[in-house]
Amino acid sequence: MKRENIDVLLVEDDGVLGGAVAQRLRLEGLSVHWAQSVSDALESLERCQPALMLCDIRLPDGTGTDVYKRAGKLIWETDVIFATAYAEIQQAIDLVKAGATDYLVKPYDINDLVRRIKAGLARALLPRGARTPLRGFHYETPEMSRIVSHLKRLAKENFSILLVGESGTGKELAARLIHEASGRAPAPFVPVCCADITEATLENKYFGSEAGFPPDARTPSIGLLEQVGTGTLFLDEICEMHPKLQILLARALQDGGFHRVGGSSLIPLKGRIVAATNADINDALESGRLRRDLYYRLQNAQVTIPPLRNRIADIIPLAERLLESYGANKPLAPFSISERGKRALLEHQWPGNVRELANRIVQACTLADSSVLDVKDVFPEVAQEPDARPSLSRARANAEKEEIERVIAECGGRIGEAAKRLGVSRTTLWKRRRGRDSSPDAS
Repeated sequence: MKRENIDVLLVEDDGVLGGAVAQRLRLEGLSVHWAQSVSDALESLERCQPALMLCDIRLPDGTGTDVYKRAGKLIWETDVIFATAYAEIQQAIDLVKAGATDYLVKPYDINDLVRRIKAGLARALLPRGARTPLRGFHYETPEMSRIVSHLKRLAKENFSILLVGESGTGKELAARLIHEASGRAPAPFVPVCCADITEATLENKYFGSEAGFPPDARTPSIGLLEQVGTGTLFLDEICEMHPKLQILLARALQDGGFHRVGGSSLIPLKGRIVAATNADINDALESGRLRRDLYYRLQNAQVTIPPLRNRIADIIPLAERLLESYGANKPLAPFSISERGKRALLEHQWPGNVRELANRIVQACTLADSSVLDVKDVFPEVAQEPDARPSLSRARANAEKEEIERVIAECGGRIGEAAKRLGVSRTTLWKRRRGRDSSPDAS
């Protein structure tokens, strides 16, 4: 496959090796920019945003870690492969954990290198919105474009961020986007489910403890707020956090630091906290599940991730990207989706959002008898239902529903604007969208 005009940044100070790699990549049809130091690499990244960067760990004026950390948002849509000597493998592994794509140990086979680069560059040929380091966070709709733009701008700031949205919409992926675009990588991204930590261990888990607390502890314990360093602590299901811990976390955010259990020294809070919830914020505040003092300290910025059913234009591109990811190693690959299958995807309400779509694609790739997926592959439960007789009222309802979804998509998911364009009230639009009212609008 010809790949002209796709930029690759090669960061390698060895003139012989760098020249050989650059020549081979150019023979593959790639546009190669060759930098031989940290400073050269950063200057190249300022001039162009490469689809892929191959970077040596050891450089004359620093390390590959310096390039990765200082590049920040310049490489948020770039696949990064590190080349390292055996003695520096752990450094490369840490970089991959922080978000880099892959690493190679020198001396490496040039053919293996080309294979890995081609695998990484497959994303560079995808439509706008698919090229992010967050495998699965894809978008085509104006609403999601706006949200991603906001996330990238917020990433540059140091305050806490609250993400709100239904389960499965991609809040953790959004948090990872914030982390990777912030320049905090290669410091760690630490995801935590607040509901999974018991009351008996919660304070120690988050804040750590000094030796002697509990009495049989001989050494200090390091908590999550300290482990994250200058990275990002992602607190999922924040409304499920124990009330006692909510008080302590609110205090830590206010003071900019915290105390270990049994300790008297204030430990600076260096990391950023990104929290998320699928709960209704107003209900959570009224019921006391989420303390207002913690909410207002987390909500320096609040971003809502819309459900998949409000992102109609995203469904097919996302399904095709998931097919490429999950079906790559299956015997029938490459997979595609029939036109009937695509219509079924668009008509489904997706109560489980992107997570449900991913699960259905994985199952379909595993169990399908053909490389072209049909309705029965993605929605096997529908195939088991008895065929319904043709119905004029059903056809009319389906046509109306399709028109509603089309207009909502054109309005970027804004229900009020869609209702105005369709000449109905918001309530009527909501009912008709869910099939609860097929009578003419009386408003």
